[in-house]
Amino acid sequence: CHGGGLPMRRSVAKFTSDPIPEGAIHAAVEAATMAPNHFLSEPTRMYDLGPETVAKLSELNPEKAKMFSGVPGWMLVTIKTEHLDENGGISAKLALEDHATVSCATQNFMQSLTEDGVGSKWMTGALGLAPEDILKAAGVGEGELMVGMIWYGMPAKPLEELKAPKRKLSVEDVLTKVA
Repeated sequence: CHGGGLPMRRSVAKFTSDPIPEGAIHAAVEAATMAPNHFLSEPTRMYDLGPETVAKLSELNPEKAKMFSGVPGWMLVTIKTEHLDENGGISAKLALEDHATVSCATQNFMQSLTEDGVGSKWMTGALGLAPEDILKAAGVGEGELMVGMIWYGMPAKPLEELKAPKRKLSVEDVLTKVA
């Protein structure tokens, strides 16, 4: 597998309180902005949540407050697109392309963090909070939808020691050569 640190990029859920390398977040957001983007619509928005906002999220789900307190960094990733369907969803063609861009941007963000030795984990439903509540707590304006929450920080175990989960499909299962 090629890709620099890509083989080391793992979901990390346990972090230390050590500071992340200076400039790592800026570099990761810069990497996110380099995601493929149809028509350069630039739909990716990122919100680096501070302790007050994380405390609001903990209040919304007290059962997860202890888990939340062990996460040093929270990056809320949203999509801002003018191409939603008539129900405000992302099923319209250009909205799906914008969603794909935000997903690629999120992967780039996480990959860049990995290259700086920073662990991360893409969270959605496991937060136990409605996306609308998360957006409100973060002060996100109208017209944006949540794509994910990226937890980040210095990993409790070195990234090199983390094992990838066994994949169900091999490269041969995924790749079809067409004449």
